Amino acid sequence: MAIELLDEIVANQIAAGEVVSRPASVVKELLENSIDAGATRVQLVVKDAGRTLIQVSDNGCGMDKEDAQKCFLAHATSKIKSSDDLLRLSTMGFRGEALASIAAIAQVELKTRREQDEIGTKVVIEGGVIKEVSEIACGVGTCISVKNIFYNTPARRNFLKTEQIETSHINDEFLRVALINPYLAFTYINNEKTLYNLTVGNMKKRIVDLFGKSMNDKLIPISEKIDLVEINGFVCSSEWVKRNKSWQYFFVNGRFMKHSYFANAVDRAFANLILEKTYPAFFITLNLSPENIDVNIHPTKTEVKFLDEKVIYSVLHASVKKAIGQYSLANELDFSKRSIEFPVITSSTPLPKAPQIKFNPNYNPFETNHSETQNRVKESLVVQSSLFEQEELKEKKEEPKIENTVMNLAKNYNLFQVGERYIAVKLKNSFMLIDQSRASMRVIYESILSNNKTQTDSQHLLSPIKHFYPPHISFQLVEMLPILRNYGIEMQYDKQDGGFLLSAKPLASTADECFELAREIIEENTEILYEENAEEKRALKIAQRTKIAYNETLSVEQMQTLVSQLFSCSDCLLTPDGKKIMVKMTLDDIEQLFD
Repeated sequence: MAIELLDEIVANQIAAGEVVSRPASVVKELLENSIDAGATRVQLVVKDAGRTLIQVSDNGCGMDKEDAQKCFLAHATSKIKSSDDLLRLSTMGFRGEALASIAAIAQVELKTRREQDEIGTKVVIEGGVIKEVSEIACGVGTCISVKNIFYNTPARRNFLKTEQIETSHINDEFLRVALINPYLAFTYINNEKTLYNLTVGNMKKRIVDLFGKSMNDKLIPISEKIDLVEINGFVCSSEWVKRNKSWQYFFVNGRFMKHSYFANAVDRAFANLILEKTYPAFFITLNLSPENIDVNIHPTKTEVKFLDEKVIYSVLHASVKKAIGQYSLANELDFSKRSIEFPVITSSTPLPKAPQIKFNPNYNPFETNHSETQNRVKESLVVQSSLFEQEELKEKKEEPKIENTVMNLAKNYNLFQVGERYIAVKLKNSFMLIDQSRASMRVIYESILSNNKTQTDSQHLLSPIKHFYPPHISFQLVEMLPILRNYGIEMQYDKQDGGFLLSAKPLASTADECFELAREIIEENTEILYEENAEEKRALKIAQRTKIAYNETLSVEQMQTLVSQLFSCSDCLLTPDGKKIMVKMTLDDIEQLFD
């Protein structure tokens, strides 16, 4: 087989597979180009999750006619000229692959003008082929519109996910760029609706603007500087933890990165402060000499290699731990609280009276002939005799099925709680221990799948509680309200102020837990909401969040209801994720414990 050189257009389409994997990749590349162009205002416009249109416009330096055409060529870049420049990178992009790759798989229109030019340039390119170059009147800066992504590679277009999933990825890219550039103004318009209109400010203001006002008093500043690295940013207080790592943001020299090793340094700083399988939220920037990092190890440049990782790890861990300690101390010594006022005591102030203790001087605890004591003993003997008679009658009968026995016992309130974790059920010559949290998880899971809301205890609130989400969450949550209603969470969207009113919630959940659950459905579970077996995965996530907690005291009626519902499930032995719900111990098992 002869070896042939690939056509430039085909080569660019192949290269696009690494750089442009989905519409969010285009958003990332175009936003970073605007930052490198020195823009102070950037606008992102998206339609149909980027399938129809992705448009980024800025007020940056712009380009002349020659550069406006040259920028679409492969490996055309203004960022580097020699290999030595790779060691001194201070820009977001540098390889010159982005625009060439984008132009190879989409229909692109570029409008640009420099400040010193009276007229701008318009370039139209489709599938990597320039169709038009003309003069145009436009503002200073650049506006690039990417239409019909993957129009000439339909197989790749078919691999795109649903609009909700692709929108979620676009939101992620926008958040990452907007977070680390608080000195830039950003506007984000999705399907002709303005989600964000961010003004210039500092890092804390940008975090609050992006993630909601509730973050304002949860942010703990960190700051540390040594010769190798300067660390700044914020970690969230221990009560603001997440069930995933979606709120963990690292930036190095203004670039978003993923770094599990450094994330572990922050996680360790929160040891013994947060529950297992929860993670702290943080927004941390690392600044160090470009010679000490390598960002060219991954096509999307989200993975970064450091020369002195262990040193940075130690400094990061210590700085976070120090910040947490100072925050905790400041909260304990809150000097804003009013001081304690002690009463002024004078000679005329009446002295407190000594407590009066009443007792029976004739009471003898060793006497056993009191009528009350005798009555209690008689009642106890009668009860014990009755129980023995019942056990003898049971021995003569064949032992019924466990399910029927437990359900009957539940109806007769023959249940009690152990350690506020387990429900003990007495059987003939045996007993069962049921994990109350896992049992409720199974019940909720199956009730969701069967759309049987009667099994998911829900209560209507006397006064609805309002909560505000960040715009990118609100935008998607409006469509999710009918799904939440199936899980016992009823919320209404207030178009006047953009808030969400909670009017009903599951009995076992607080209002805050409901609001957090709704957020997690958007942030954490977007991928599973619209894929195969989505309903089962949704039900599992909801059941995990709304199950009865440990250390929760249950009334006899609540235990009765839970046990009865458990044994009406299709599988009462295991949770939906395969964990044991109950244990049965026979008399033989107990005797073995006593040797």
